[in-house]
Amino acid sequence: MPTRRVTGLLATNIFLSGAAFAAMTPYRAIVGVDELGLSNAAFGTIMALTAVGSACASVALGWLSDKVADRRVLIFLCAVMGVVAFGLIWAIQTPFVFVLAFCLLVPFGNALFSQSFSYSRAFYNRTHPERAEFILSLLRSMFTLAWIVVPPLAGLIAARWSAYSVFAFSAVAHVGCTLVIGLLWLQPNAKIGVAASDPDTPADPPPRIRIATPYRFGIIGVTCAMAAVQLNMVLLPLVILRDLNGSLAQVGINASIAAAIEVPAMIGWGYLAMRVRKDVILAVASALFALYFGLMLFVGSFLQVVLLQAIAAVAIAALLSINISYLQEAIPSRVGLSTSLVDLSRVVSVWIAAAVFSLNSAATYTPFMAVAALLSLAGAALMLLAARSRRLQMPG
Repeated sequence: MPTRRVTGLLATNIFLSGAAFAAMTPYRAIVGVDELGLSNAAFGTIMALTAVGSACASVALGWLSDKVADRRVLIFLCAVMGVVAFGLIWAIQTPFVFVLAFCLLVPFGNALFSQSFSYSRAFYNRTHPERAEFILSLLRSMFTLAWIVVPPLAGLIAARWSAYSVFAFSAVAHVGCTLVIGLLWLQPNAKIGVAASDPDTPADPPPRIRIATPYRFGIIGVTCAMAAVQLNMVLLPLVILRDLNGSLAQVGINASIAAAIEVPAMIGWGYLAMRVRKDVILAVASALFALYFGLMLFVGSFLQVVLLQAIAAVAIAALLSINISYLQEAIPSRVGLSTSLVDLSRVVSVWIAAAVFSLNSAATYTPFMAVAALLSLAGAALMLLAARSRRLQMPG
C-alpha cells in the first residue's frame, strides 16, 4: 500500500508538470512576439538560450541527484522554480522579466520532468525492479494524457482573458506539483538517496562514469529519432494550415487524436520492454516513424493526415517513453546523471530540427517530411548497430 501511494503521488506530479507545459508551450511565441513585441530573431535566441540552460541545469541536477541524501529535495526545488518562473511572467508583463524567466528559471522548471523520472527509476529499482520498465511507461503516459486534456482548456482560458493567463495556469499547476512532492515526505519508504557514510569508515569512490560502445551508438540514434519528432511537431501544423488549407481547429483536433493514441501505445510498449531489448524496440519505432513520414509526402487531405497519426503516434509513444529507460541504463550505477541524457538528447534534437527548419525557404512544408524520414532511418540504423554491438560484446 505505501508503494501505491508513492506511485499515485508521482503520477499526479508528472500529470501536473505536463499540464503546465501543455498550457504554456503553444502561447510562448504569441506572448513573446505579439504581446511583448520581440522580434522573431530575439524570440528564437531566447528559446535557444532556454535549451542551453535546460541542458546545463539537467546535467548539474543529475550529477547532484547521485550524491544527495534525499532526491525529493531536488524535485521539490524544480517545482518551486516553475512556480516562480511562470508566476513572474504572468504578474510582471515586461520583456525583461520574460527573458529572465525563460533563460534562468524555466530551465530548472523543465528539469522537473527528468528529475521526477530519475527519482522514479531509483525508487522502483529498489521496490519493484521486475516491473520498473512498465511502471515508468505508465508514468510517462500521464504526461501525454495532460497534453490531451489541457490544450483545449488553455485555449478557453486564453480566449476568455489573455494569452498571459495560461502562464498563471502553469504556475498553479507547479504549485500542485510542489504540494504533491511535499506529500512524499509523509511516506516512510519514499526517501531515495545516498546513505550517510560512517565518519570512521572510508567512503567508497563514486562509480566510474563510462558509456559502453553500444550505448554510444544508441544515444546518437535516439537523438536522430527525437530530432524527427521535434521536426514533426513544427512541420505538421504548417502542413495542415498552409499545404492543405486547413484550420487552427483541425490542428488541435489532430494533436488530440495523436496524443489519445499515444497513451495506450505507451502502456503497450512498456509491457513489451519487459521482454524485448529496448534498443530493438527503438529501432522498430524509428523505422515505423520513417514509414509515416514517407506516406506524409503523398497526403492530399486532412483526413489522410489524421489516419496516418495511427502510425505516427505508435512510433512516438515508444520514442518518448522507452528512450527514458534506455538512456537511464547508459551510465550504470549513476541513474541521476544518466537521466540527464534524456534532456541533453532532447536539446540536441531541438537544435537539429531548428537547423533543418531554417533551411526551408519555400512556401510548402510537406517536402521537408523527407528529411524527417531520413533522420528516422538514421535513428533506426544506429539503434540496430547498437543492438548488434551489444550482442558481439556478450560472452559466448
